[in-house]
Amino acid sequence: MANLDPKTVYDRDGFYVARGVFTPAEAQTLREHFMRRRAEGPKPGDLGGNPKSGEKDPLNAYPRMINMHPWDETTNTLWQDPRLKDLAAKLVGDAVELKQTMLYFKPPGGRGQGLHQDCQYIQQKPLIGVWVALDDCDAANGQMVVVPGSHKLGLQEVTSADESKSFVGGQTVLPEGCREAGVPMAAGDVLFFDGFTIHGSYNNTTADRFRRSFIVHYVGAHAEKLVADEKKHMSYVRKQVLEKQKVGA
Repeated sequence: MANLDPKTVYDRDGFYVARGVFTPAEAQTLREHFMRRRAEGPKPGDLGGNPKSGEKDPLNAYPRMINMHPWDETTNTLWQDPRLKDLAAKLVGDAVELKQTMLYFKPPGGRGQGLHQDCQYIQQKPLIGVWVALDDCDAANGQMVVVPGSHKLGLQEVTSADESKSFVGGQTVLPEGCREAGVPMAAGDVLFFDGFTIHGSYNNTTADRFRRSFIVHYVGAHAEKLVADEKKHMSYVRKQVLEKQKVGA
């Protein structure tokens, strides 16, 4: 079978893996840069650790960073890299604009993130996630997991996640018959995925391997707002928690 065009694959599966977009040397430079930024101390929007767990939770030392582009020149350059931005535009069929940037460290022993749709957080379409692997990724260190074709199923309801496995409290209610697929990647590979594609990851079970990744979310220049039931937005999970706390008070 002839190699399919990236957009054909993206439209069919809801994701596309571009191999070797960044060289191993570029990936190493980015790893080292963000490890230095992390070592500087807390940044605005840090998220991921459980303060009650102290050193038992490795995410307390390596929380996720978000929206680094206003204060980190490397991030501000990287989100504009044509290797990311141009292919993202081709895949969504529109010029794209920056929505947010993130850096996940996922150290040894770190939790993953419950399977979800990005449009359950950012309710705009088209929305595309661009996930740059800075380390080699496999099942052991918590590779990305996707549900092929789930972008065609529409927005799903949300529910509480198992917080021993997910560093955030919400996840998707998986439609019946969904099939998960791990996405092995080498440092420098890039995963592009639709905002409706169900994805997430599991725990890093290794003793000595990080699974760092740089993420950009773009929206189409002509993006439209999604109008959805509140049960299909991750804020609903938090709302339910607060209501239970009031009942138990």
